[in-house]
Amino acid sequence: MNLAQEKSGFTIRAASIAIALSIFLLMSTSYIALKLGAAPWPIIFSVIVSTSVIKLLNRRRELNIHEVNVAQAGGSIGGLVAAGIAFTLPGILYLNQTKGLHIELPEPWVLGLVFAAAGILGLILSVPLKHTFIDEENLPFPAGTAGAELLKLGKTGGKELFLLLIIGAFIGIFTLIRDIYFPAGLILLTISSLSIVLIFLPLPIAIGAGYILGPRAGFSWLAGGVIGGFMLVPLMYLNGLETTLAVDYTKSLGMGMVLGSGMSFFLSYVLPRFRQIFLPVLQTTKRIRFMIPVTLAVGLLTLLLSGVHWISAILTLLGVWAMVAVAARMTGETNIDPLEQFGIFITLLIAGFYGLMSIHIPLSTLFIIVAFVSIACAIAGDAGHDYKSAAIIGTRFFDIVKVDFITVTVVGFISPFLFEIIRQGFSNQLFTPAMPAPQARLVAESIIGFEHPERFIIGFSIAFLGELANYLLPEKLKNRFLWMPFGIGLFLGPGLAIPIALGAVLNIWINKKRPNLFHTGILIAAGIMGAEGIAGFSAGALTIFGMDFRTTSFILVILFVMIFLLGLWRLLLNKRHSRPI
Repeated sequence: MNLAQEKSGFTIRAASIAIALSIFLLMSTSYIALKLGAAPWPIIFSVIVSTSVIKLLNRRRELNIHEVNVAQAGGSIGGLVAAGIAFTLPGILYLNQTKGLHIELPEPWVLGLVFAAAGILGLILSVPLKHTFIDEENLPFPAGTAGAELLKLGKTGGKELFLLLIIGAFIGIFTLIRDIYFPAGLILLTISSLSIVLIFLPLPIAIGAGYILGPRAGFSWLAGGVIGGFMLVPLMYLNGLETTLAVDYTKSLGMGMVLGSGMSFFLSYVLPRFRQIFLPVLQTTKRIRFMIPVTLAVGLLTLLLSGVHWISAILTLLGVWAMVAVAARMTGETNIDPLEQFGIFITLLIAGFYGLMSIHIPLSTLFIIVAFVSIACAIAGDAGHDYKSAAIIGTRFFDIVKVDFITVTVVGFISPFLFEIIRQGFSNQLFTPAMPAPQARLVAESIIGFEHPERFIIGFSIAFLGELANYLLPEKLKNRFLWMPFGIGLFLGPGLAIPIALGAVLNIWINKKRPNLFHTGILIAAGIMGAEGIAGFSAGALTIFGMDFRTTSFILVILFVMIFLLGLWRLLLNKRHSRPI
């Protein structure tokens, strides 16, 4: 799009909304990622909230759609940074708890500089790719396109925000009561002779995630949970294995499938598109005068400041440069950004290089590298959606870059302090059925070696070949079955798979019976996930200050009741004023 046709939308108000929304998504998405092992794109949620807030602040003035587009673009950043942190760093806690290690990270302010630099690097490296991936090739970037189409419809407003408040407050109250009285779920079925125990986890976020993920991912997840819990574990138990060992074997198989499917998808996607992915990087970097070299220098300095060896730091930056291009194109074509898989890939390459050189590399360094790469790739993928939305709406491109730069700097810097809250506030829940954090465990075991390597290799091989076969199948047969959610289902079991599948069923029903309400369903699902995330995160965070969990929950329940009543009052008031005279 010609710059003369683009219109400005960057304002102090848009930047402020973006920062506030991004911090909200940083907290809520972290909780969701640890609970579910998944973090759906936050773009639709960001569009609706940004539109609603600006409409409320505008009162009767005309809405500037470009201001909304800028606010929503920056607002979604927090969800991606949260995924980069929650999928990687808690792996340190896993190793410290289960392996008796004592891995220490630098001070939070140092990590804040590192992760802010990672996010900025991912953003700046995505700028030269915009010309090829969006202007020339016009990749779909589905989430960004959906957000832009929703903005063009202009149907969101104040009532959607009040609806979010009402639903969110109700879910928040439910979450806090659940975590007090039945935090481990409800036992629906027990068959001791087969070592079958079906525990239903009443997680509204899982239903919301299932709706957003859709039927293929939801039912693949359910298949993994059912096959693992009702077939593999009972079969191993009947063959003389203890239940605990049978469950561990099944989890190792599932983790192998998650990594195997990710690597297979990565290789089968990258190799056929090698020139399309990397040629734009080589062709356009000369046009970026000083931004890329300066950003690379800042990234190098922050990595060195955190204690990363200079060779590791340089290899990390080279890895980020390559993976950002892959992440941008993969997200643009598939709406998938397996950010922790990119991080694992580069980290294992660096660890392998150091092993060949017989040089010791600290585990803390490997975790910093995997988080750095993951955050950079996450931001590059999100920026691509933002650029696509700007191209459709006509928003000035560098307004998007500017707001993304501001929000990723702020959110990246405060993200390690959020990790401290996770470390202190959720230490008793992490790596239990209540908060399994599968990606973080996968990262940890990828770095040090798996507890049951033969089971892991079997799962890796099956999913690797299955994903490869899926790639080679005719177009009509592709993606009927998804190996990664299947592996997550094996790892997490049927208890979580059931509410995920319920959300997928709702997705099918809405699409068939009431397709006009599909985006409303996205809004409600995102609101449910955000509310449970913020309620659970807040309850855990407040316990750090010495407050009893029940007391903390009681205070938060009162707050959510007040929000519920406020939202209901404003919704009714809005409805009354909208009646024709």
